[in-house]
Amino acid sequence: MLGCMKPVPRVFLLAAIMTLPGCASVLDLDNALAVVPYNIEESGRIVVEAHVNGHGPYNFVLDTAASISAVFDPLRNELALDLIPGKVVTVHGAVASAKFSLLDIDRLELGTESWATPRIVSLPGETAAGAGIDGILGVDFMRRYAVAFSTSDRAVRLYPPNLVARRSYQGWASVPMKAEPIDASSAAVYFIEVQIDGWAITAVFDLGAGLNMINWPGARSIGITRRASRGDRMFSGALDSAPIVARLDANEVTTANVRWRNEVFAVADVEIFETLHLQNSPAAILGARLFTQRDFIIDFDRSRLLVKVAMDEVDAPGSTGSSHAIP
Repeated sequence: MLGCMKPVPRVFLLAAIMTLPGCASVLDLDNALAVVPYNIEESGRIVVEAHVNGHGPYNFVLDTAASISAVFDPLRNELALDLIPGKVVTVHGAVASAKFSLLDIDRLELGTESWATPRIVSLPGETAAGAGIDGILGVDFMRRYAVAFSTSDRAVRLYPPNLVARRSYQGWASVPMKAEPIDASSAAVYFIEVQIDGWAITAVFDLGAGLNMINWPGARSIGITRRASRGDRMFSGALDSAPIVARLDANEVTTANVRWRNEVFAVADVEIFETLHLQNSPAAILGARLFTQRDFIIDFDRSRLLVKVAMDEVDAPGSTGSSHAIP
């Protein structure tokens, strides 16, 4: 509670269209509102350059498990950004939760797109997750668009939502996303149903996580192939860090006829599973490294993730046809 009168808002922070309607194989580059190059961190996260109040560029991580965008304190201090008096939100990170103030920002720009008076929280940025980046662009920014990621030219393209929502794409698998509201606000976390070595698992779609993670109920049901000593490695969230206590080597991860092979999942006791009421059932976090292997489109309007179909998946039941890359 803020003071003793009003509840503090809660947010999550987990760093050519064919002319025939209804069917397309690739996106029309000319209709993109913005085209922004991206880099992939050593950790696997997707980083783009953005401007804040006309200054920059600064490095921002794209994070689909962050319901609110953030600026870390070093950048706030550099730009002398003011905190908004009385505006405090509770931020639920993967490892810890805490209350932070909102910032007074005129605009944030990504490529040619401008976000006026954005609702952005100020974070300390003292963990390894904040090293080398200046902020986080969360779902509150991304859901304004359909967001396409191309591996061929390492670019993010922002499209008008209705441009992608009206069409189904030949050669792309459509993965349903389920938006789970966080509270009375419009913020949400997106889940994908996957199978890990044949076991059904509910997974958070989290581009802000460089690695995959699974909770203990999920790890025990599948079988842990190698244990790591406690404290051998650390998982760093935006707010704190936690030890990785085991490792799961998965032979196969599948969803909607999309298949990834030989994926590694860290097993760690982190707060986010309890926050999402998933501590007692198999659950996982799918990180950015899993998705940057192929082209994909986040279609928030239709709650789906369009993923480029690999050649060995083309003839799988339910596949949409031959594979096409985003030019």
